[in-house]
Amino acid sequence: MDKQDYFHQPVLLQEVMGLINPQPGEIFIDATLGGAGYSQAILRKIGKKGRLVSIDLDSDAVESARRLAQQNQNWNIVQENFRNIDKIAEKHKLNQIHGIVADIGFSSYELDQSGRGLSFQKDEPLDMRFDQSQPEDARFLLTSRSEAELEKIFREYGEEKFSRQIARRIKASQADGLKLHKTGQLYELIQAALPKPVKHKAADSARRVFQALRIAVNHELENLQDFLPKAFDILSAGGRLAVVSFHSLEDRIVKEFFNQLAKGCICPPDFPQCVCGKSPLLKILTKKPVTASEAELAANSRSRPAKLRAALKL
Repeated sequence: MDKQDYFHQPVLLQEVMGLINPQPGEIFIDATLGGAGYSQAILRKIGKKGRLVSIDLDSDAVESARRLAQQNQNWNIVQENFRNIDKIAEKHKLNQIHGIVADIGFSSYELDQSGRGLSFQKDEPLDMRFDQSQPEDARFLLTSRSEAELEKIFREYGEEKFSRQIARRIKASQADGLKLHKTGQLYELIQAALPKPVKHKAADSARRVFQALRIAVNHELENLQDFLPKAFDILSAGGRLAVVSFHSLEDRIVKEFFNQLAKGCICPPDFPQCVCGKSPLLKILTKKPVTASEAELAANSRSRPAKLRAALKL
């Protein structure tokens, strides 16, 4: 696949742009470049006097965007993990940052065209790595982890009801000599592990198991937990942070982080006056998570699980 074909339809683009509100001459970070949808929209708003740094682990995304960036001297593209956003900002001498946006999903290209085994609907190598230089892929994880560890991954990251049965079937098959290399093999094991009355719903279980493996392989929740405080710290006062998530666990992390910093006073409710002296550090801009409109859902069904939360640094 030619990297110039790298494509991803940005979700909630208008809503994101409305919340981060880029202005001419401002400095922004797109922490998850993907198909450069957010980045290009930001560039149009900040103009030639603004500055944008875009980050992605995926070398395909970076290579594709660097071609786009040849005419934009104010656009720097970095292949890195967004959990290191503080070091990236320091390296690029970003002294004042007006806004940061992050889309915590994976791209349509990675799902459909990368050949990395992110979907059970194609028979591909069990890879799932966003960063191809990372040594441990999904096949390694399935081979090296114990039954109990796999069960925990499927249960916690995929919220799969039959996690124990699926983990047991995978390890038993490996003990019998199965070399688990392809997504089709994994799907068959998932289907075989399910009780007879729900075998017809194997696709639902497979979707959850594949999601759980992808999250584990790429350390997605840990990366997000590292990213949020660093992103907030490097924002200037009045700067805005917007995060789009696609999974309830990710959304909960973002929600709790925002709520904690927006809380301010932590004195017990029965105290007559505040003695802790803590003030709110941010203002939440989205009382409830923003979700896709009917028009966007009709145009891009993959936007359905997306939830957008945004906050302003005080």
